[in-house]
Amino acid sequence: MIPSEMIKDFIGKTCSISLFNETFGITGKIQAVEDNWLKVQEKDTCRLVNGDMVRDIRMLPQKYQK
Repeated sequence: MIPSEMIKDFIGKTCSISLFNETFGITGKIQAVEDNWLKVQEKDTCRLVNGDMVRDIRMLPQKYQK
C-alpha cells in the first residue's frame, strides 16, 4: 500500500513513476491520491495507477515542472 502522507509532497509535481512488472514507467503530473490509487496526468491522457504496483517515484528537476 502506498503511504499517502509521504506522497502528498509529490501532488502537483511532474514525476517519473516506476511500476512493478513493466519495462517502461509513467511520466506525468500527480494530481491526486485517494485510497490506494494515484491519478496521473500524462501528455494527452489521465491515468489511474494502483498504488500496489508502484515501485518508485522520482520528482523531475525544476525545468520540467510546469
